[in-house]
Amino acid sequence: MAPVQIGSDGPLVPLGGPVVSGPQPPPPGTPATQGVKLSLLIEFLLQRTYHEITLLAELLPRKTDMERKIEIVQFASRTRQLFVRLLALVKWASNAGKVEKCAMISSFLDQQAILFVDTADRLALLARDALVHARLPSFAIPFAIDVLTTGSYPRLPTCIRDKIIPPDPITKTEKQTTLNQLNQILRHRLVTTDLPPQLANLTVANGRVKFRVEGEFEATLTVMGDDPDIPWRLLKLEILVEDKETGDGRALVHSLQVNFIHELVQARLCADEKPLQDMYNCLHSFCLSLQLEVLHSQTLMLIRERWGDLVQEEKYVPAKYLTLSVWNQQVLGRKTGTASVHKVTIKIDESDGSKPLQISHEPALPACDSKLMERAMKIDHLSVEKLLIDSVHARAHQKLQELKAILKTSNPSDNSFIETALPTLVVPILEPCGRSECLHIFVDLHSGMFQPMLYGLDQSMLDDIEKTINDDMKRILSWLQQLKFWLGEQRCRQSVKHLPTVCSDILHLSNSASHPVGNLSKHKLFIKLTRLPQYYIVVEMLEVPSSPTALQYKYSFLSVSQLEGEDGPMCAQLLQLFKPNLEHLVQDPTTGREARPGTKRKNAGDQGEPEPKKPKRSGEMCAFNKELAHLVAMCDTNMPFIGLRAELSNMAIPNEGVQVEGDGSSHAIRLLKIPSCRDVGEDTRRALERSLLDSTIRLQGRNNRTWVAELVLANCPLSSTNSKEQASTRHVYLTYENPLSEPVGGRKVVEMFLNDWKAISQLYQCVLNFSCTLPEMPPYLSQFSEVRLYNYRKLVLCYGTTKGSSVTIQWNSNTQRFHLALGTVGPNSGCSNCHNIILHQLQEMFNKNPNVMQLLQVLYDTQAPLNAINKLPTVPMLGLTQRTNTAYQCFSILPQSPTHIRLAFRNMYCIDIYCRSRGVVAIRDGAYSLFDNTKIVEGFYPAPGLKTFLNMFVDSSQDARRRSVNEDDNPPSPVGVDVMDSLMNQLQATQQPQAMRGGGGGVYPPLTSPPNYHANVTPSPSMMPTQSPGPLDPSSPYTMVSPSHRGQWPGSPQVSGPSPGARIPGMSPGNPSLHSPIPDPNSPRAGSSSQVMPTSMPPPRKLPQRPWAASIPTILSHNALHVLLLPSPTPCMVPGLAGSYLCSPLERFLGSVIMRRHLQRIIQQEATLSIVNSNEPGVIMFKTDVLKCRVALNPKNYQTLQLKVTPENAGPWSQEELQVLERFFETRVAGPPFKFNTLSAFTKLLGAPTNVLRDCVRIMKLELFPDQAGQLKWNVQFCLTIPPSAPPIAPPGTIAVVLKAKMLFFLQLTQRIPVPQDPVSIIVPIVYDMATGLTQQADIPRQHSSSGAAALLVSNILKRFNELHPARQGECTIFASVQELMASLMLPPSTRQ
Repeated sequence: MAPVQIGSDGPLVPLGGPVVSGPQPPPPGTPATQGVKLSLLIEFLLQRTYHEITLLAELLPRKTDMERKIEIVQFASRTRQLFVRLLALVKWASNAGKVEKCAMISSFLDQQAILFVDTADRLALLARDALVHARLPSFAIPFAIDVLTTGSYPRLPTCIRDKIIPPDPITKTEKQTTLNQLNQILRHRLVTTDLPPQLANLTVANGRVKFRVEGEFEATLTVMGDDPDIPWRLLKLEILVEDKETGDGRALVHSLQVNFIHELVQARLCADEKPLQDMYNCLHSFCLSLQLEVLHSQTLMLIRERWGDLVQEEKYVPAKYLTLSVWNQQVLGRKTGTASVHKVTIKIDESDGSKPLQISHEPALPACDSKLMERAMKIDHLSVEKLLIDSVHARAHQKLQELKAILKTSNPSDNSFIETALPTLVVPILEPCGRSECLHIFVDLHSGMFQPMLYGLDQSMLDDIEKTINDDMKRILSWLQQLKFWLGEQRCRQSVKHLPTVCSDILHLSNSASHPVGNLSKHKLFIKLTRLPQYYIVVEMLEVPSSPTALQYKYSFLSVSQLEGEDGPMCAQLLQLFKPNLEHLVQDPTTGREARPGTKRKNAGDQGEPEPKKPKRSGEMCAFNKELAHLVAMCDTNMPFIGLRAELSNMAIPNEGVQVEGDGSSHAIRLLKIPSCRDVGEDTRRALERSLLDSTIRLQGRNNRTWVAELVLANCPLSSTNSKEQASTRHVYLTYENPLSEPVGGRKVVEMFLNDWKAISQLYQCVLNFSCTLPEMPPYLSQFSEVRLYNYRKLVLCYGTTKGSSVTIQWNSNTQRFHLALGTVGPNSGCSNCHNIILHQLQEMFNKNPNVMQLLQVLYDTQAPLNAINKLPTVPMLGLTQRTNTAYQCFSILPQSPTHIRLAFRNMYCIDIYCRSRGVVAIRDGAYSLFDNTKIVEGFYPAPGLKTFLNMFVDSSQDARRRSVNEDDNPPSPVGVDVMDSLMNQLQATQQPQAMRGGGGGVYPPLTSPPNYHANVTPSPSMMPTQSPGPLDPSSPYTMVSPSHRGQWPGSPQVSGPSPGARIPGMSPGNPSLHSPIPDPNSPRAGSSSQVMPTSMPPPRKLPQRPWAASIPTILSHNALHVLLLPSPTPCMVPGLAGSYLCSPLERFLGSVIMRRHLQRIIQQEATLSIVNSNEPGVIMFKTDVLKCRVALNPKNYQTLQLKVTPENAGPWSQEELQVLERFFETRVAGPPFKFNTLSAFTKLLGAPTNVLRDCVRIMKLELFPDQAGQLKWNVQFCLTIPPSAPPIAPPGTIAVVLKAKMLFFLQLTQRIPVPQDPVSIIVPIVYDMATGLTQQADIPRQHSSSGAAALLVSNILKRFNELHPARQGECTIFASVQELMASLMLPPSTRQ
């Protein structure tokens, strides 16, 4: 940086040229110019700023807030202006290069001219003036001889040696000797000098003497010689005055001031005759003045921050005295007129200046405690606040002594005492008295006023006491009498605090003027029993004449009544005084008497409450009133029975009253008769009354809020397997928690007991009817179920082959309905009960007809079907449709009634399952309406071929013959239709009155044999194999409800209107554009139906006005249903070719049907495919440019979709390739889990050129038959949809085949590993260019490093193959490239995906 200098006018002027990286030397001959470097200038500015900040940090804390703000603003303004100038200088200097060069050249030329002129002038001056008389000196002959002879120059002047060469230093021994001699000289001087006594604390060491006066100063002196006239030399001076409260730990005297005092004292030491005395007087006077100034500053801060007007500065004269006033009553506003003022004066003794600061008090302090007096007369701590506190502490002690004398005069046995740590007078109120119950009277050290404090006393009363005793101390006696009654009342409240009571001083009674309760003492307490709100205990407090600090208690029992409802006024009924010998009652726990009805007073009862634990501090035992606590506990224990007996009498329930049990420690009420339940039959009521032996109600628990009713019953109508229920009599315990809002023993408890009795009666009626039908129970039901538990409150039945399922029946009093709970027991414990699906329907059925036998029959008939239904997959799956991110539920289970279960498959197809007796079920297509077979339920589609598929599972013993395949989608013969119409009409007419007799509920009718319509109508022979939805089994104990009344079942989802699937979350079959049989022209589903649609897309055919075959139920056995719904391998397929996804035959059938339906839509959308009309039902035919395809269900099992491929002309296709393509379609495309995108991708492959498609078929062959490729290191899988582990080109599940100018497809390679470990799999995206014939890997960015390494190896192999085997015209290299990849690819051991 160029050097700069400060010009005459102030601004900084650069001196050099432009700013360069290194320093440039000035031109030769140019004189040095005055300047300073810019870096040095910046350093000076920073040091100056830092110095000013340091000074501000030291000085600002001593100034006021406004002064601090002004100084900070001024500092910021100055600094800002300075750095703004510096910034302008730097900017100017960096841009003034050319000007600086010119200035430098001009300056250099001027300097040269000046030098030339000056040289000529000086030479002329020498020649004219100095050299006129100049002569040569004489020759130095001796010096020359010395140099020539000796080679040295010894004749130098001695002044050179004396002034330049230093003398040798003294040694440590000489230093120590000198200091010891100096110490002796100092001791001699101190002995011979007049030394003040205050400087007696001195130390002589290292040639100096140190005088220390504690709290004032410390001076270090020495002398410069041993002459007595040599004055003292002051070496160091330190002021010891400190302000620990306001000084913030800093020195009170500035260093400049210390230096001034140092010079002043040194001058006095040199001039005075008594130098040490004069030094002490000077320094002592300064220190006293400084101490007084410190106390004054403390006073100002004390007034400003803490004490305020409580202390006032009367007068302050610097270096003389400071007068403060405290306890000024006029300032405090407590009094007016003339008031005493307490002053404290701190002064310097003018008569004797050597004394420390003197303290005086006005008026003088009393002669109380000598320690308090001593502390109040010293200021050595240099704290004005501590001095004031010591002063008012001594005066407070005097005031408390006067107050204690007044108490002693009125009560000679007064035990009050004074605590000196904090001026407090502790006055016992009610003896014996604990410390927390005493009245503490403090003296406010700031104001000098009395301040009373008593734990628990209201603040307003404390304020009144404070005002009274500050005005007149003798009036404290009247307050002590009032506090005595208040404390007695508080003791009573605390004694019953843990008991269920509410205490009050006043009780508003309508007849208090005429009732004896109005004559009670003025000081009384009403204790209300919360569990018995009509009863009170009244405590009266009376004075004891001989003892001013004692009370007498009287206890009375009071009963009240409500005049006008709950909000009306109360009226006193009975007031009775308790016996006076309550102390003996508490001490003798065995004393007691029987509680009588309508008792007027309670003087005895249960065992007394245990005595409280002995308190740790003396006097605390008196705070607990044992007599009162015993009375409250006794009444609270016995009176609930009185209230309960009264409620029983009000509700006309006969009882024996309150009885004492055991050794008199418990009570009970025995009921003579329980009111009968009117909702049960007369026989049930009589049987229950005969079986009830005893009914007793007791209290249980420590809180006396739990009632237990014990019922003893005999002749149980039902025997269970429970070991606890084998006795001849049963004990039933009913527990009731009394609500907090109700009195104990009130109406609520009786109502809950009657509700439980009603629940017992309702369940008893069901059990009684069940016991009557037990002899007629079929043997299969006896083996199927057993009674596990019956305790009169609930009935638990276990059923099943292993009795692992349970159903619990009990009456719910809140809903007035039977409640059923299902569970599992034994080995099946923890599993789910299969009947949970129809729990709501079972509960509705049982409440309509509470028949246990019918319930067991339903459970028996539905357990096996529900076990099979529960195995169906209901978890939503992703990727089933074109919306890969939307989850679709495979099966939705929709219970319609206890025996009617509806299955919805992917919101499109619906299957109705009706559970029948004798181990069979009826299955029909639920897409057809129950009311009109010619109509389809909105949201569902008929499943073509369902009837034929179900007939494959029909047992020969259940169906004489099966229908033909053509009857699946065609209506039956007209004769059969007419007979069916007549049968349905008669069946509806027969079942309608029967449903009406069942209460219009559409639930199961009573357990009677249903009417048999076979006796009146003879079906046509053509209708025999096909069963009606009605009751086809005469032995069935229940009937299938007519379709015309099915919507009346409570809680059933089947109602007239949209499909039940539309009301299930996550499914939307109600969208007409997706599921309506009428196509929407804007919907992609338009034109798709169960029949083959021509290309012209005519409107879908109308359903004939006859019921279709699939709408007529098919009867299957439970075993056949189990096979139908249980996941199993695909039949008629080689195990190695079947996929890993197991599903049930029903799911395979419906999946194949839905895939066939989707294929129609794909054919209409794909330009490379064209549909071929076919007259075969359920067959789809289409063709490509070279192939003709036929897709239909496998006629052997109807569980797979088969493809038959035929070449259009004699081409390169071999029969083996066509079979591979067909097998791949059946196992990998149209099989489970039936994904739409898989089928779409396969149809795209069919539209590929012949050579490309043949190479793809060869890859499919390697996938289907991996064992035939023995030399390959990898197994291949043709990915029709993008797998989750593929490169991020599209979402998983998307179609993985793109066929345009280039073909993109995905392969999954799995390494062949002989040892049992996890195989390595990689996803390879391959692009085939149809124009050039090159096969290479798609360039897709990868995320993981391992997959990136594998992709690099794959790409290198394919590139090398393309280089070695260039593609020829018309040849496809896909298979050859893939085969080379499978044979050559080797991954590092750490590469995994």
